[in-house]
Amino acid sequence: MPVEPRFSPRQREIVSLIASGYSDKQIALTLRVSKRTVRTQLERLYAMNGVHSRAQAVLIWAQAGFV
Repeated sequence: MPVEPRFSPRQREIVSLIASGYSDKQIALTLRVSKRTVRTQLERLYAMNGVHSRAQAVLIWAQAGFV
């Protein structure tokens, strides 16, 4: 049985922006955080959901109905 993907509210914002084609720099500017904060959030998201790329993160985000 598949595990339900887990995203914090900030991670949902970040993955939404990734799905829209934003780079880490653009995400950081949009959310008024550092690029390192964006990377840290993505690393945590990857670990929590067993994914290893931005594309996989967007895929599970979309499949979970966050689109």
